[in-house]
Amino acid sequence: MKKIITLLTLISLFGCVKEDRFPYSDKNAILSFTLPGQASATSIDGDSLMVNISFSEGADVTALTPSGVSISNLASISPDTTLPQDFSDPVTYRVTAENGTSSDWIINVGVQGSEPQLANSDFNLWYSVGNYEQPGESASSTFWDTANKPLAIVNSPNTNKVERSADDFYVNMITIAAPALVRIAAATIYTGVFTDGPPSVTDPRSNITFGTPYAGTPVSFSTEYQYTPGESYEDADGNVIPGNDSCDVYVLLQLVDENDPTNVQRVATAWFRSGETVVDWTTITSDFIYGELPAGSPGYMQPIAPEIWAPAGSIANQITVVYSSSALGDYFTGAIGSELNADNFVLNY
Repeated sequence: MKKIITLLTLISLFGCVKEDRFPYSDKNAILSFTLPGQASATSIDGDSLMVNISFSEGADVTALTPSGVSISNLASISPDTTLPQDFSDPVTYRVTAENGTSSDWIINVGVQGSEPQLANSDFNLWYSVGNYEQPGESASSTFWDTANKPLAIVNSPNTNKVERSADDFYVNMITIAAPALVRIAAATIYTGVFTDGPPSVTDPRSNITFGTPYAGTPVSFSTEYQYTPGESYEDADGNVIPGNDSCDVYVLLQLVDENDPTNVQRVATAWFRSGETVVDWTTITSDFIYGELPAGSPGYMQPIAPEIWAPAGSIANQITVVYSSSALGDYFTGAIGSELNADNFVLNY
């Protein structure tokens, strides 16, 4: 009987709580905004309520329907983002929070030259996330990412900025002993996003969504680098194996189905892999190969399912750039202490 009375009392108390006791959300931000065919990643400035998107020279932006828009939880947006807009002039979208407050966001679309570069490819911009830093001006505007997030939970991040000269930074990547379950954690910086789910100890690539919007036809890429392989080159079980660790830098131009992001086709490939010790800053340039790789090309640069080769003449709408301090770090093979420094990534036309 006491339990019944207690239950009725609780129901009565909660029934008397007014709805306005719990405040409605006041969040009214645009978190992501993409348009089909854009030449590079979207830049979102939450302070000025500006969204900036670039297109390649000659692009028609007069009737585009947004291909991907996300806003604050429980908020709404107008006009309808499933309808086409003329983006040749700035377009205003109003985002209204759950509590009724609204913000007007300006979408600025610029048609740039035919030789687009990736923003922050000099790696000078970094923002703080708790006890570590990430490449970019802010989490909402960057398309560069690292594996620092899971490492920072139980260890120190292994991809960091280092000052090269006044207000000029480069990326320092060091393969470290893994905090648990696996032997090593290679350092990396890439275009894409580290997913929010728990890190996989069997397939690290599954934790990353690679790529960022891009439209261009470069002939090669260049970057500056330094590299020192670690002393003991070992497999995933800790067995010493012949050879030495290698750094990895590769770029993939891809065609992604906007309605099915798992449908990825390879348009062009460029890569650089070396285990040579390079003390001084050195510039390397690697040519893009459009279409299927010729016989004799390394197996590690072939598409990995579900990615397939794109039909001849396809134009990319995404670029994936990856730097790693241990080329086989995905397989937990490498040397603890392998160190890769990288700066000034450039697409050559």
